[in-house]
Amino acid sequence: MHKIALLRLAGYREWTESLGPWRERLIQLTQARIHAALWSAFTAIGALPHHFRYDYLIALANNVRDAAIRRVARAVSIHSPVAVELCIGRGETPLGAYASCGRGGDLREEGEAVVAHVDIAGSTRATSSDGPLSVYLEVVELMARLGDECKEVGCMVFYLGGDNMMAFLPDPAAAGGLLRRAGLQRVRAGVGVSERPYDAFSKATRALDYLRRAGREGVKVVK
Repeated sequence: MHKIALLRLAGYREWTESLGPWRERLIQLTQARIHAALWSAFTAIGALPHHFRYDYLIALANNVRDAAIRRVARAVSIHSPVAVELCIGRGETPLGAYASCGRGGDLREEGEAVVAHVDIAGSTRATSSDGPLSVYLEVVELMARLGDECKEVGCMVFYLGGDNMMAFLPDPAAAGGLLRRAGLQRVRAGVGVSERPYDAFSKATRALDYLRRAGREGVKVVK
């Protein structure tokens, strides 16, 4: 059983449109502050957040108490120009938990969090030879392919920066199947498994670092 926390910035679009045609500078500065508050607050309780669409924020929250999630959501809301609404979803997969957000959901014991940290092998050389735009566009394409496959697997994938992505997975075996189904090559995925999501992500990063040092592609799991 997986748990997702979803934060909605209610009336965010209306707020942005009230700022006039020179608004983008203020919007980006505001989003940067919210982003920093989100990562600081949610990782402090062991959850794994992502800025998602900025008007919606998300976190994998397996085995994090609902009361703690509500508390840090309030801390993030201080940095928002509009009200922040929270819903919590549970499901057999991270995607299922997201889909059930606000619908009550299954209260069975939550299982371990499973997270992948993914990158593109050889991206540093590609950036040096072809420039950063080509690698960025490749990452965008990979994100789209992984996102399509996640609909079948029950996972969720997010962009972290550079050539790095992360995925909330239903189980450790899902990573290899996901990469094969998407037909991806030159891709490495470190997978971490732990009670708390941010611990799982740290293990995933350790696994990815191993693959980088070994010059290998594919998947490595750290439990």
